[in-house]
Amino acid sequence: MVTKKLLLLIVMACSSHINAQISMNDIQIPGILTIGSYSQLIESQGYPNSCFTSSINPISQRCLKKGESVAPQYKLQCEYLLYDAYEYVHVGDSVQLVFVDLRKSKAIIYLKDIAITRKITQKEFLSDMAEKGWWSDEMCQYRIGRIESHYYSFSNVKNFSIDYREDPYSPVLFTFYNRIFDKRIWWIELPIMRIGGIVH
Repeated sequence: MVTKKLLLLIVMACSSHINAQISMNDIQIPGILTIGSYSQLIESQGYPNSCFTSSINPISQRCLKKGESVAPQYKLQCEYLLYDAYEYVHVGDSVQLVFVDLRKSKAIIYLKDIAITRKITQKEFLSDMAEKGWWSDEMCQYRIGRIESHYYSFSNVKNFSIDYREDPYSPVLFTFYNRIFDKRIWWIELPIMRIGGIVH
């Protein structure tokens, strides 16, 4: 017979498992466009400081067919639009936020009802995420590095990765400084929406 306490633990474990995933719909930044049209971006944030052309895969190269990796049949041309603290990917007439540097931005990022500011520390972040059922040690991961993966700055950082609903192959990355006296957040990287988003 299942006791009430055991049942509660099972429910909590299931909730943690389900919620250890972030959707683009969960992210709101007042005054900053997260997803929309190119014209909306220019109207709200002006023209980018710089841009470059690239290509992206509609499907991850890690797709398997009969146990072997299969490359996508085609690639989409896209443009990366670079602002001081933000980066967007531009496909057709659609744009999506893919990077926020909180060292350069004073914005508050709302992850549902969790507020992330440039002053939040690793400990506060994990505490807030765990309290809401967003962090699960089984579903989420962290990695300590000396070469951080966006600026290649040789900084001591700690990356927390959480599953991204719109791309099962790419996690959302939260990168924190990992110095003795500085554990604050540095940047957040969002994968391109391959499911129900600007890449189809």
